[in-house]
Amino acid sequence: MDDPRISDLLTIGRRIWADQPSMELPHVAVAACTVTGDIARVSRDELEGDGDRAALGRELGNLILSGVRWASDLGFDPAECVAVAAEAQRRYVESRAFERNSPG
Repeated sequence: MDDPRISDLLTIGRRIWADQPSMELPHVAVAACTVTGDIARVSRDELEGDGDRAALGRELGNLILSGVRWASDLGFDPAECVAVAAEAQRRYVESRAFERNSPG
């Protein structure tokens, strides 16, 4: 898949997990922590000189693909979640730039 749209990612995720019920917030939280832990493990290995870039890419992909599905499971529009997050990140970066450029 070259450059999937968010809706494509949701379709892929739904196909993969077709036999599983939608996840509720407590299950999403545990699953998200599991993926985050996997990313941390790969990062630790890299710090120790035994990094695996393919494993890191796979775990980041898990986070993206699962995050889209989790948003939908919880009743959100994943595309809207991404748009809101992008705006929040833009504001954060702007506020950090302001802080760095402020005297005192």
